[in-house]
Parts: sequence; structure tokens; C-alpha cells
Amino acid sequence: MRSNIIIVGILSILGIQSCQKEKPKKATVLIEKALNQKIEKFKENKRAECYENTYTDAEILVDSIISQQLNLDTMDFPNKPIKPNSPNIKEIPEEFKLVPIKQ
Repeated sequence: MRSNIIIVGILSILGIQSCQKEKPKKATVLIEKALNQKIEKFKENKRAECYENTYTDAEILVDSIISQQLNLDTMDFPNKPIKPNSPNIKEIPEEFKLVPIKQ
């Protein structure tokens, strides 16, 4: 009976120990964890900043291409060709001229 009480006592002590919170970590581990969090946050901020810069540069490039196409003068036709000189008109001899039928 006495051994059962001792066993129950030991098991209850172990059970209580297992339910307790985690032991406090050492200062170096906490510092390392905080440092890793800061590094990750810095990387995330840099990534977002890089994305924004790339997006802005792409917008500027696209806007300049569209602006260049809109400013293209579509009324810029080539000049009209020069007309050739008109040929000399030959005179019809008097004998071949038409005469009215009724006079």
C-alpha cells in the first residue's frame, strides 16, 4: 500500500512538471531570435521597396512608349510628285479641219 502511494506521488509530481510552461530560454537564444526577426523584416521591406521601384520604372517606360506613339504625326504624307511637262499640241492642217454640213 505504501509503495502504491509513493508511485502515485512520483507520477503526480512528474505529471505536474510536464504541465508547466517551457523553461525560460537563455538570453543569447532570445537575442538571436529577435535578431532573426529583424533580419526577416528588413529583407521583407527591401523586397517590397525593390518591387515598388521596379513597378514605377516599368510604368514610366510604358508611359513613354505610349506617349511616343500618340505624338506620332499621322498627317505626314509624302509630297505630291512633280507633273511632267505637257506635250506640244500639233496644229491640224487646214484641209483636215471639220466643216459643218449645213450652211
